[in-house]
Amino acid sequence: MKRAVFWLLVLASAACAPAASPPPIVPLRIGVTPETRPLVEAWLQTVPAAVTVVDYTSHRQLLRAVEAGGVAAGFSCISEPAGQFVQVPLAQTALAIFGHPALGLAGLTRSQLQAIVTGAVTEWSAFGAGASTVKIAYREEGSAARRAFEQWLLDGKAPTPAARVLPNAQAMIEYVAATPGAVGYAWLSELPAGSAPLAIDGRQPGESDYSALTTVVAIAYSEPQGRLREWLAAVQRTVPAALPRGLTALP
Repeated sequence: MKRAVFWLLVLASAACAPAASPPPIVPLRIGVTPETRPLVEAWLQTVPAAVTVVDYTSHRQLLRAVEAGGVAAGFSCISEPAGQFVQVPLAQTALAIFGHPALGLAGLTRSQLQAIVTGAVTEWSAFGAGASTVKIAYREEGSAARRAFEQWLLDGKAPTPAARVLPNAQAMIEYVAATPGAVGYAWLSELPAGSAPLAIDGRQPGESDYSALTTVVAIAYSEPQGRLREWLAAVQRTVPAALPRGLTALP
């Protein structure tokens, strides 16, 4: 009888005890580069998630953090060769080529752009764009934009040693705007609103057959699971109208 009373008291106490609080949600750590931070911030506005965003200065540093487990995934505008990492495609973006406003050019062909970037052509007059000397603005070693630009354009050739190397997209945009004869490149999402990039082979960035398209990917060391997998799937389902500026939906 005493034992029965004891258990009744225990059960009564348990029934009166406050419900246990759910465990706090630990934010996921995701890595970004200067190119992908504004894209990830815009995605988080559209598809909110409990994440901590960690900045890395280059694609190379981002990969090291993913490999070391410092972040659950890294977001980049460059895809890696198949094998070491798991890569989740999220959207497409494009490299935009832009020049000094006084050039008066609507566009170039890919072969013309290659000729001026490698130094084979040094005067804009060769393309009917006035008498100014070509001045190439170039991103620093390790930049995702530089790597994508070289893979798309140079076919293994070297850029002209006269190129002006600049540390970020903003410095390049400012240099080109202030320097007659200058031409540079940046991700479409990095250009100020209202910018008029040069057409390449008659196509503008954002058009489906524009040649300098690239895929924005989430790079992980293993197959994403749990909350990360769910969030990436939600990002993939983002309707085109809700995508950040400069991005287009996957084909």
